[in-house]
Amino acid sequence: MTLTSANVKLDELAKSPGISSGVDLLTSLFTDEDANVRKAAMEVYVRRVYRAYRITSVMVEEATDGHLRCKWEFQPSDCRDNCINRQGILSVAKTIDEVEKVLGDVSSRLDMTKPMVSDGGEFLNSLHIVLLDGEKNKVQEIEAALHTHSYKLASYGIRLVNILIPVAKEDPIYYTFPHCDGYAEDILRRNMRPTLFTLLELSRLKNNYELERLEAIGKNAQVYIGTEKVNKPVRGEAPQALYVRGISHTPGLVSIKGAQRALVQGLDELERAQSSPKVKDDISSRIFLHSLPELDTTVEEVAQRFQEIMGIVKSRLAQRLLKLRVDEIEVIVRVAAKDENGNSYVQPVRLVSSSMDGEWLKCVAYLDLVNPVTGITEQYCTIGEKAQVCVLDPYATSNKIQTKRAIARRVGSTYVYDFLGLLEVGLVGEWEEHLRSMGASNDGIPANLFSAQELLLSNGEITIGSRKEVGTNKIGMVAWLVSMKSPEYPEGREVVFIANDVTVQSGSFGVDEDDFYFKASEFARKLQIPRVYIACNAGARIGLVDDLKPLIQIKWTDPRNPTKGFDYLYLTDSDYKELPPGSVVAHKVTEGWAIDDIIGTKHGIGVENLRGSGMIAGETSRAYDEIFTLSYVTGRSVGIGAYLVRLGQRIIQMQQGPMILTGYSALNKLLGREVYVSQDQLGGPQVMVPNGVTHEEVPDDQAGVASILKWLSFVPKKVGEAPATRQCADPVTRDVVWRPTKTPYDPRLMLSGTPDMPGFFDKGSFKEYLAGWGQSVVVGRGRLGGIPMGAIAVETRLVNKVVPADPADPNSREAILPQAGQVLFPDSSFKVAQAIRDFDKEGLPLMMFANWRGFSGGSRDMAGEILK
Repeated sequence: MTLTSANVKLDELAKSPGISSGVDLLTSLFTDEDANVRKAAMEVYVRRVYRAYRITSVMVEEATDGHLRCKWEFQPSDCRDNCINRQGILSVAKTIDEVEKVLGDVSSRLDMTKPMVSDGGEFLNSLHIVLLDGEKNKVQEIEAALHTHSYKLASYGIRLVNILIPVAKEDPIYYTFPHCDGYAEDILRRNMRPTLFTLLELSRLKNNYELERLEAIGKNAQVYIGTEKVNKPVRGEAPQALYVRGISHTPGLVSIKGAQRALVQGLDELERAQSSPKVKDDISSRIFLHSLPELDTTVEEVAQRFQEIMGIVKSRLAQRLLKLRVDEIEVIVRVAAKDENGNSYVQPVRLVSSSMDGEWLKCVAYLDLVNPVTGITEQYCTIGEKAQVCVLDPYATSNKIQTKRAIARRVGSTYVYDFLGLLEVGLVGEWEEHLRSMGASNDGIPANLFSAQELLLSNGEITIGSRKEVGTNKIGMVAWLVSMKSPEYPEGREVVFIANDVTVQSGSFGVDEDDFYFKASEFARKLQIPRVYIACNAGARIGLVDDLKPLIQIKWTDPRNPTKGFDYLYLTDSDYKELPPGSVVAHKVTEGWAIDDIIGTKHGIGVENLRGSGMIAGETSRAYDEIFTLSYVTGRSVGIGAYLVRLGQRIIQMQQGPMILTGYSALNKLLGREVYVSQDQLGGPQVMVPNGVTHEEVPDDQAGVASILKWLSFVPKKVGEAPATRQCADPVTRDVVWRPTKTPYDPRLMLSGTPDMPGFFDKGSFKEYLAGWGQSVVVGRGRLGGIPMGAIAVETRLVNKVVPADPADPNSREAILPQAGQVLFPDSSFKVAQAIRDFDKEGLPLMMFANWRGFSGGSRDMAGEILK
């Protein structure tokens, strides 16, 4: 359809998604030889740019000088009562002198019988000028001309002046001069369509952030680095936030596919922007999208649909959301509505998925209340809540939660409270996968899928409750009693999650943390339900009495030669007497008081923490014996933190989560040279997976949470119960089509099958564990007719055992030892023994596919477990 087609409706054409990328190209038609084309192009351009408003009239005419001019009247589209018509003018000028003429003769282009300024003092009118001379750098001349006519422009209520310069075969140049800046150019709005600044709500960003614009991929998107305006000195640089903001001309955001497509586009913009050297590694990312089409639905339906869509989309895109550190997704949609008199208006609805208050991307819907004159949102109020809350704050600077989240990201982990959101997302993904395998729709996902009650320690006992505000915990350990409806337990099951908070004293274990961990684990044992430990810590806490350090004096053996050492540390008589009684044990010397012991007054920074470490180590061993225990290592886990993980036996480890007893720098000092360069050389997955410590390696925390849920799906609700069966589309009466071959084959295919040849277990249900250790044996879990089972099979092919070089031994070299298939080597025997022990504790039936041809020692443990 062309601009001059007989049946074309210009208002409908202006709303068409098809001209989204070409709207700027319409400006090149303002000087077309065909007068009808010129007029139609200008009208469509105006209607498109002012699409978010209700245009009440448009008039395009040829001026006496042969140039086009357009005048239109408009109102905010959601205006309901006492609407004021605002005026817009677009004039074409060939040279800067003609721009001066347009500025000097504004009154001839306005209807002076209409108000210029609202009762509240808001300027109402807009002036747009197309400058045709083709030179890009006219901004200073234009600014000078505007300054000359500023009083006249203000008297006629000109809210902004926008200059458009068409450029051949390129996008046009835009300069915007708002009245609020004294008609000086707003650099932030350069090369931005005149209404885009308002639609993207950039004025809210400017209050608390210094904004720097980055290049964006999409035509309708803008990307900004926001650096917080810090009034007081801070350590390091001011925090940053990365903003992707865009508009959409398609109505598909209320569908899963449309929402996912829009979010992926925003994530693509973020990923490209984060490659900029100006962007910090711990930056917080936020996405904003303003959808312009009017939706034929209700506000309540939009809010409900948003909750459902975001649950599914978050589960599908969780890994990218975490990787790109997305902390807020904000969408404005416009709902077509009618007032009590039957008059049509548009109601903006603000849909926000935010982590700002602690919960990961929690969804909330708001009703926008806008200024009836300008159309700018003045406040927005919650939808569907008994106590309605109305707010409009500029985008806040980093709060306590954001600061903690940045700390966790710097150590390669996720803020501890965000794991609740990841668990909910992972549960949605588990249901999606299950329903897809059954050929059912996502409507089968139960309501109230996930809930968590925080465990609090009160008077030495665990109580169930919640904090008034997330992030107010004073100790570096938190726990929850989580209730979740899984495909095998659609009525719900309970699991205790215990986690280090790495943002509190680096997640170290003090007396309070030890007591809390002990009681939370004991709570899980009493309920006889699974217990999951999320580890990211710095080991046992060792501290110093800081207020004593500056007072300590040294009695050198030879003051002229400190290399001979010292005799003792001492305090002067006056300093010793000012200390609290009992804080230091000392004896009298000539100089004052020689220090024998430092006791201090603060509990929980010394050897008392080692007592707690022993206590929780014993508790973890008891928990493994009595209930299902599983540990997930996110970030580094040190000392007692690594012990707890190992004592819990079942371990999932993230790629950036080393388990170590001592840091590499301390070992380098002990060895006297730089041997180790990272913690990963000591306890990373490349060490722990081949050694059989780690059962599964995952790339990130969302994958880690998904693996936790997958493992739990094989575990009974309580100790002593049989594992629940899962509904299955794979009939138990089917044949096992896959057959072993006479030549060596992959035994995993016998268990899982292939797409065209079903194996022993239900399609898609088999999952291998301990894959990097004892590779002549394959162990894993799967389902047979929906019933969870453990499986052990023999690797028939030749495998290689890799023995890594020891960095501390210069003569050490990596060794690759070929191992024959169907032979039980020592590590394979231990692997079988551990798998049988775990299957027995989990109540899983065992299916063993045994066709070993020989043993290479170490099989006694395996035989013992089999006999049990």
